[in-house]
Amino acid sequence: MARAGPRAREGIMDQGGLRKTGRRILAAAALGAALVAAPPARAQTKEELAAARVLFQEGVALSAANNCAAALAKFQAVANVRRTPQVLFNIAECEARLGKLVSALGNYRMAAAAAEGDPRANDVTANVGARIEDLEARVPRLAIRRGAGALTATILLDGTALGAAEMSGDIPVDPGPHVVAARIGGREVVRETVTLEEGHAKTVEITIAEPPAAAAPTAGAPPPGSPAAATAIPAAAARPSKVPGLVALGAGIALGAAGGVFLGLRAGTLSDLDALCGGDRSCPPSARPTADRGRLYTGVAEATIGLGVIGVATGIVLLATSSGGAAEPDAGAAAARSAARRSTGGRVRRAEVLPQAPGADLAGLSVAGSF
Repeated sequence: MARAGPRAREGIMDQGGLRKTGRRILAAAALGAALVAAPPARAQTKEELAAARVLFQEGVALSAANNCAAALAKFQAVANVRRTPQVLFNIAECEARLGKLVSALGNYRMAAAAAEGDPRANDVTANVGARIEDLEARVPRLAIRRGAGALTATILLDGTALGAAEMSGDIPVDPGPHVVAARIGGREVVRETVTLEEGHAKTVEITIAEPPAAAAPTAGAPPPGSPAAATAIPAAAARPSKVPGLVALGAGIALGAAGGVFLGLRAGTLSDLDALCGGDRSCPPSARPTADRGRLYTGVAEATIGLGVIGVATGIVLLATSSGGAAEPDAGAAAARSAARRSTGGRVRRAEVLPQAPGADLAGLSVAGSF
C-alpha cells in the first residue's frame, strides 16, 4: 500500500484535529445541557441560570479558540452559580492546558466524585478517568528533607510554610521554578531555586551551616560575653594622657619665670626708692611714682608666682597619675612650693604702706623702704 506524502499526511492531521475539536464542542454543549438540568445546591433565579448558561457557552467558545485563560474565568463564574461535574471537568481542562497541573488534577478528581451515580454526567464519567491517569504521570514531584542544622528551621515552599506531613512525603508541584527557603527566628538562612519539568521528581535536602567558631581568647583576657569582658578596658585606654600634665607644668614654669622677671624689676625699684627716701624711711613727693611702680611690680610678681606654683603642682600630679604611679598631690605641691621659694631667695617681700610717720610728706603716708 502506497504511503501518503508529507502534504497528504498534513491534511490527515488537520482533519483529525478538526474532528477532535468538533467532538470537544459537542461534548461541551452536552455538558451545558446537563448543567441546566443538574439539581442546584440552592435555589437560583431564572435570571441567574440564564446568565450561567450564557457564561458556559462563552467558555466553550473560548476554549475551542484555545483562549484557555479567558475560558477558565467564564467557567469559574459559572461554578459560583452551580458547581456541577461538567463545570468542574471544564475548569480542570483549562487548567491542564495552562500548565496548572496540580489544580487541574484536583478538579478532575472532584468532577469524578460528583459524577458518581449521576446519569446526566455520563460524559464526565467516560473521560475523567483517563484525564486523571494522564495528569498523575505528568505532575512533577518535589521531596524536601531536613539535613544538618535544619532540625528546628521553618521550611517554606514558594513562600508557604510546610507541615510535617508535607515534609515526610513527595509534594506535587506545577512544572517550572520553585523557591525553597529555610528560616530560623524570622531570619532567612537558606534560599534555593529548583526547576522541575513534567513527569520529573527531585529531592532537596536543607542543610544549615554552623556559625563560625569564635576566636580563642587572649591569655589572661576574660572570656567573651562574661561580665568581666563587658567592663574590661584596655590599659592604654584606662591610663590618662600625659598631655594635660605637661601643659600645666609648662604653664606653671612660664608663670614662675615671669614672676622672677617682675621680682628683678621690683628689686631695681627698691634701690631707686632707697636713694630717694634716705635712711629715715620717709619719702618726698617726688618718690611717689617710683613707689607706685614698685607696688605694681610686687602685685604682678605675686600673681604670676602664685599661679606658677599652682600650675607646677597640678602638672606634677597629672603626670604622676598618667604614669600609673600613686603620686601624692600634697607631696607634689610641696615640691612646687619649695622650688618657688628657691627662685625668690626664700621669701617674697611685700610692699608696706605705713601710717603717717615723723617727717612724712606724701599726703600723710609714708612708704617703707621694702615691699
